[in-house]
Amino acid sequence: MARRVKRVWYAFLRTLSVDETKLDFDFELEEKEPEEEEALGPWHPKTIEMIEAIWGKGFNMPGGAQHALTLAKPFALDNQMNLLDLTSGMGGGTIAVVGQFGCYATLLENVPELTEISKRNIDMSQTRAKVKLQEYDPANITLKANSFDCILTREFLFRTEDKTRMLRTLKRALRMYGQLSLTDFVLPPGKEPSAAVQKWIKNDPFPIHLWTMDRYDAEMAALEMDVRVSENISKDYHGYMTRAFQSFIDRYQEGKISATPRQLEILMGEVERWARLAALLEAGEIRLHRYFALKPVKA
Repeated sequence: MARRVKRVWYAFLRTLSVDETKLDFDFELEEKEPEEEEALGPWHPKTIEMIEAIWGKGFNMPGGAQHALTLAKPFALDNQMNLLDLTSGMGGGTIAVVGQFGCYATLLENVPELTEISKRNIDMSQTRAKVKLQEYDPANITLKANSFDCILTREFLFRTEDKTRMLRTLKRALRMYGQLSLTDFVLPPGKEPSAAVQKWIKNDPFPIHLWTMDRYDAEMAALEMDVRVSENISKDYHGYMTRAFQSFIDRYQEGKISATPRQLEILMGEVERWARLAALLEAGEIRLHRYFALKPVKA
């Protein structure tokens, strides 16, 4: 297995343009047969431990607290405002935003296992009194009208089939002058999914429903939202991936991270999954796009 680990690491680092000379692993740990260790499911505590070792406590995707705080900063949140966050992940993003700005937050999650993990992280945080966690079904989401000052959704709507209904529901839930900060994976304007994109969709463990960039623009225009920012942030996201895996490598070499053979298998799954997306972002076959918009007075 040691050779496979090193081979996949090198391929990943080439994809992300990370310095391969820093890949000086000691693979003695992997000589133990994985069969001697309990198999790890996707929600096993040791699996979650490895995921968080890569992305940070409370996170299961790139960007960590920096990404969440950057997207929330234009809201100018204070301790009287209510935020809706549609990206639970493991609760880390919401915890960071509430901790930084002191607002109240409602956090929605549609995966029961992630709801449990998020709840544990929230309950252990200093923000627990200000965060309300709810499990929901995106296909049947209902929100009280005019109930939130701000709505944040990070890399989530591409997994929602009926995005039109979701966007209308979010707009309705915003108060007058309410703010929406949205990031989502999209196809380039007028493009069909390439073979590489189709492979990414097929191999991902959760459903993916992509819109083109021009479809997104048309839908936002139909909503009559006051779009203040519309930008491609693929480069930033690519950087989040690069830095996270480079940090993992550095900490592993310094002996700050240990891993069982089964956990290294989880690591390889993360490497392969995110390397595939990184390659698509770098090739421009997929984009991560950001919108920041206001709800007009008469909307």
